[in-house]
Amino acid sequence: MKKFLSMLLILIFCLVFIAIRNSSPSVIISDLIKKGQIQEGQLRYKIYLFGVLPVGEAILGTKKIEDYNGQKVYHLNARAESLRFFSKFFSGHAILDSFIDISELNPILFKQKLTVTGKPDINKEVFYDQKEAIMSISGVKRQILPNTQDPLSAIFNLRRLDFDRTKNFEMNINSNQKNYVLKGTTKKRDLSINKKRYKIVLVKAEIRRRDKSPYHKSSVNMVLLKENANTPVLINIFASGVLINVKLVAIE
Repeated sequence: MKKFLSMLLILIFCLVFIAIRNSSPSVIISDLIKKGQIQEGQLRYKIYLFGVLPVGEAILGTKKIEDYNGQKVYHLNARAESLRFFSKFFSGHAILDSFIDISELNPILFKQKLTVTGKPDINKEVFYDQKEAIMSISGVKRQILPNTQDPLSAIFNLRRLDFDRTKNFEMNINSNQKNYVLKGTTKKRDLSINKKRYKIVLVKAEIRRRDKSPYHKSSVNMVLLKENANTPVLINIFASGVLINVKLVAIE
């Protein structure tokens, strides 16, 4: 019995230690410094369930300037996939693309490809007419609010905020059917790592439906490294009773 309790205590200690490391901005930034990766570039993340169990990886690409229907746009791209360790039981893969008007910084087109074991593939294209406040999915038009964002353009615009002046923010989001709002607050903090100060921004936000449905909301907490183009180094998402921890592990 004593041996069992000892093993249980060791296991609990290890899980707590892992959770603390995965949720510590100082540890994450320190690891990036050791790799010489405090720079702008493609962001590689490790995804953890409840901050402990690694379940997937994600990559947030750098923006590219491209032509779309005769106009210059920013092309944003992200992809995520489950770890191969779970391939016998579950496999998932997602690719997201967003094309943003350079002058207005609003999306024109959002694409999503989703593959999940045992379910039909999802290939979705969302077209936005921001002037007419309309979005179109598979030929079906829906009313949207001014400056409506998709998930990628929302992250892009959040990173562009001047956090020396911005304490509160609000964005309209819709990439499916209903209008959602991303609303949050920000606080600046200094971290001392290896006798050098790094400025970070703590973002605390909530995503909920505009119709205020109590069943469609989630919380998002982020840590941005301010002096590195407001790079998200840590994202914690709590939705439907599940905590997802997304930790930056490399800048390429």
